[in-house]
Amino acid sequence: MNFSKVTSAGRAVLSRTPLGRKLEGYTRGMFQADLQAGVTVAVFAIPQAMAYAIVAGVAPVYGLYSAIVISMMAALFGDSDWVNAGPTNSAALLAAGALAPLMLAPEFYLEALFVLTLLVGLIRYAMGRFRLGFLVDFVPESAFLGFTVGAGFLIAMSSFHFLLGVERSEALWFPERFFVVLSRAHALNPVALGIGLAVLGFMLVADRVAKKLPSALIALAGATAVAAALNGWRPVDRVADIYGQIPFGLPAPHLPRAWPDLVVHLIPGALAIALLGLIEAVSIGQTLALRKHRRLDVDREFKGQGISHIVGAFFQCIPGSGSFSRSVLILESGGVTALANVLFGLTTAVALLLFPRILDWIPMSALSGLLIYIGIRLVDMSRIRRVLRTSRNDTVIMLATLGTTVLLKIEWGIFVGLAIALALFVQRSRQLQLAEMIPDGEGGFSEIPLEDETPEGYRSQAVVVSVAGDLFFGLANPLRERLGRLIDARQPRVLVLRMRRAYAIDFSCWSVLVGLARTLKESGGRLVLCGVRPDVNRLIRREAGQGVLEAEDVFPQQGAIFEALRRAIRAIASGLDSEDDLVRLGAPPALFDDAPAPAP
Repeated sequence: MNFSKVTSAGRAVLSRTPLGRKLEGYTRGMFQADLQAGVTVAVFAIPQAMAYAIVAGVAPVYGLYSAIVISMMAALFGDSDWVNAGPTNSAALLAAGALAPLMLAPEFYLEALFVLTLLVGLIRYAMGRFRLGFLVDFVPESAFLGFTVGAGFLIAMSSFHFLLGVERSEALWFPERFFVVLSRAHALNPVALGIGLAVLGFMLVADRVAKKLPSALIALAGATAVAAALNGWRPVDRVADIYGQIPFGLPAPHLPRAWPDLVVHLIPGALAIALLGLIEAVSIGQTLALRKHRRLDVDREFKGQGISHIVGAFFQCIPGSGSFSRSVLILESGGVTALANVLFGLTTAVALLLFPRILDWIPMSALSGLLIYIGIRLVDMSRIRRVLRTSRNDTVIMLATLGTTVLLKIEWGIFVGLAIALALFVQRSRQLQLAEMIPDGEGGFSEIPLEDETPEGYRSQAVVVSVAGDLFFGLANPLRERLGRLIDARQPRVLVLRMRRAYAIDFSCWSVLVGLARTLKESGGRLVLCGVRPDVNRLIRREAGQGVLEAEDVFPQQGAIFEALRRAIRAIASGLDSEDDLVRLGAPPALFDDAPAPAP
C-alpha cells in the first residue's frame, strides 16, 4: 500500500493517530496480510458478537455495532498491533448485571447501556491519561481466574431458556432464575433443544479436530437450515422473533441520554467493567507483544481502549474489551499491524450491510448452544488445579471471587477478590521477621527466630538481632513490642540490629528505633545499626538520631557478607565487661583482628 495515493486529508487524519505513525513504510504485501487476517477473524467473530449482545440483554445488532466501531477506534488509538477490541463475554455479563437491578423499560435499558459504555470509556481514558497502568499489576491472577470461571458459568446459563425453548424467568438473583427456568423443562421444545445441543456438540468436536474452520459460522448456518426445514412441524424462536428484524445499514450517531441518578447507580459497574477489561486487554497485549519481541505501552493502550468506548457510546455500542481468542486469531492469520483490526471492523460492516435478513433467521437455541460452548471454554481446569495445589491464600481468593460472582452480584466479584487479596497481603506483610544471630564457630552466624527461647550459654551484654522486610507503619507496634520485651528480659548493654535485609523504613518504624535508642541510652546502653542500606543510611544521617542515635552507631552495608556486623562488634567490644561476652558474639576474638576500624 502506497500512502502517496491516499488523499491528503486522509493522510493528515491518519498521521495524527498512533496507528498512522506506525504505518511508515507500509507495503502492499503487508496490506494483503492484514486484509486476510481481518476478514478471517470477522467470519469467526460475527456470530460471537451477536451472542454477547444477547448476554448483555439487547438485540444482536448492537454486538455487531460494537465489533465495528470499538475495534476500529482501539486499533487507531491503542498501542497493540493485535489486540482485537469489541464485545466480550465478561463485559457483556457485567453490563447485564449492572443494569438488571434498575428494572428499566427496554427503551431506557438501551439508553442506560450506552451511558455505561461512555462511563467505561471515560474511566479507561483517565487511567491511561494519569499513567495508572501499573495498577493492573496488583490484581492477583487467582481473583481473575475465579471471576472468569464464574463468568463462564453465568454465560453458559444466561440463555438456558432459549436452549429449552421455554419462557425466561424475570428473577434478578441468578440461582433463582436458573431454577425457575429448570422447573419449566416439562414444556421444552424438542427441536430447540436438539438444535442447541447439536451446535454445542459440533463446536466441541471442531475445537479438537478442526480449529482453523469458522466453526461457529458453519454451526449457525446448519442450525438455521434445520430450523427452517422443521418450521412447519415445530417452530423455534429466531432472532427476528425475539428482537425484531436486524436493521439495514451502519450504526447511526446517537447521543446517550443520562440522568444523575442513573450515573450514580452505574459507576460501580462501570469501574468493574473498566478494570476487568483493562486486565484482559493488557494481559493479551503483553502476551502477544512478547511473542513478537515487542513492548506494550500500557498507558497508551488504556487510552486507546478508553477512546474506543467514548466514541462507541455515540454509535450505539455496548461495553467491551480485548478478546483473547480474536486477538490470537488476528496474529495467527498473518496480521502484521493494527490495520488488520480496522479491516476486521470494515468487513463486519459490509456483512451487516449485505446480509441482515440472513441473520434474522438464526435460531435462538443455536446461539444458546454457542454461548454454552463459550462458557465451557472459559473454565480452565488445569489452572484451577494448579492454584489448589500451590497456594492456600490464592485458593481462598479464587473461591471467594467465584462464589461472589455466581451467588451474589457479578460486578462485586472482582472487587471482593481484590479486597481479600489486599487483606491477605497486609496480614502477610505484618509478619515481622526478627532473628537472633549466634556465631556458628566457622566465621559466620546462625539465625534463631527471636520468638524461640535462646539456648542457654548465649546470653550476653550484647545481643545481635537480624531484621528483615519492609519496615512500614503496619509493623511499628510489633517492632516496638518485640524488641521492648527483648530489652526487658535480657537487659543488654548493647543491642545490635542487622538491617541488611530491611529494604525500607518509614517514619513510624524510624520513630520506634529512636525510642528504643533513647530507652537504652537512659539505662547506660546503646543501640547500634549495621548493614544499613544506602537509602536508609541517608535517612538516618538526615535525622541525626534526634540526639540519641549518633553517626558512630551506624555501620553502612558493605560488599562482603557480615563485614558491617564485624565492624559493629569490634566497635562495641571495648564496652563489654568480660572476654566471654566477646567470645559469645563471635568466637574466637581473633576473628575480628583483621577487620578494618570503623569510619570516624
